[in-house]
Amino acid sequence: MKNFDFVDLILFLGVSQGFFLAVALRLIHNRNKSANRVLSLLLMIAVLMLFGRIAAFRVPEIWIWRFGVLIDTTIFLFGPLIYTYTRRLAFKETPLYKLALWHYIPAALHLGYYFWALSFSLEDFNKMYFSGELNLMFFIVEAAGLISFSFYWIKSVLLLKKYFQKEKEELSFNQSVTKYLSFLLGTLGLFIILWQHSFLSTNLFQNPYKYVNYVTMWISTPLFVYVIGYFSLRQPDIFRIPFESTPKSTTDRLKPDEIRKLQKRLHYFIEEESIYEQPDLSLKVLADKLNTTSNNLSWLLNQVYQMSFYDYINDHRIKAFLKKIDERKHANHTLLALAMDVGFNSKSTFNRVFKLKMGTTPKEYVKGKKVA
Repeated sequence: MKNFDFVDLILFLGVSQGFFLAVALRLIHNRNKSANRVLSLLLMIAVLMLFGRIAAFRVPEIWIWRFGVLIDTTIFLFGPLIYTYTRRLAFKETPLYKLALWHYIPAALHLGYYFWALSFSLEDFNKMYFSGELNLMFFIVEAAGLISFSFYWIKSVLLLKKYFQKEKEELSFNQSVTKYLSFLLGTLGLFIILWQHSFLSTNLFQNPYKYVNYVTMWISTPLFVYVIGYFSLRQPDIFRIPFESTPKSTTDRLKPDEIRKLQKRLHYFIEEESIYEQPDLSLKVLADKLNTTSNNLSWLLNQVYQMSFYDYINDHRIKAFLKKIDERKHANHTLLALAMDVGFNSKSTFNRVFKLKMGTTPKEYVKGKKVA
């Protein structure tokens, strides 16, 4: 039995932290509940994986290899659950989204492999292991796990890309979930790249990396546990976007008189009510105000105004901000305060939208006005 060392301490902290976060996420009410249920399951799987690594160093070797075979089944669950978590967190679907059972066939096959291993005595299993008879099976398992993880990671990235596109159609603001998911998938992508390099180097070039290998994926799991658990506990409730795409019809969805009436109502709420000042304004909220559907309003903005909902609302926010600058209100208020007054919900979004429209930063624009 090996002595307790620093790596064991990290793994132990990962186990305890993962268990705590999994329970805590279950107790959070009315905040991303469906996604958090999946995340809680992911965290418990991570705890199981880490416990397996600790056991590998802490107990006699006579039976630990069998236990390791069972724990490896979790590798085939991470990909499907990550995709499910991403989809539930970003999109609104009824009924609640679930992956079909066939997505879990690789995990079931690996479980079958585990039961096959049980047919051998511990002595025979250890002989097969140390003689290299199981190397081909280990190769197949690792390759399949890598392919599975990579496949669902790509699906999750494409899903996030779709969310970016849909966000501009449905919302007038940016949500923190985009940065959160980008960081999550970016970190997992880095792990996958390192794993791929290690796998190819070991099996094709017989030049295994010393510090980057299959075991590294187990060691990196605490990072996954801490990052995901920490951000999810602090994540506010998210405005989920309908998953199904709005029909992009170029035909006349509305009749000319319907277009004029809708434009008139839209003009009233923009110019008279300044509805764009609501920082959490969404397509559905505005459509309800106009007594129309989200699809009708989206069609009007896309086909008549040639703008997305995001661009249309933020364009009016920028105009309102410029009006305040012309009225010299920035002499008594900060630029950020004025931006918040017109409906922007963050400094980064305001600066990005302003520079895209005006070709300069807010500060540079104000300095230019002073010089003029």
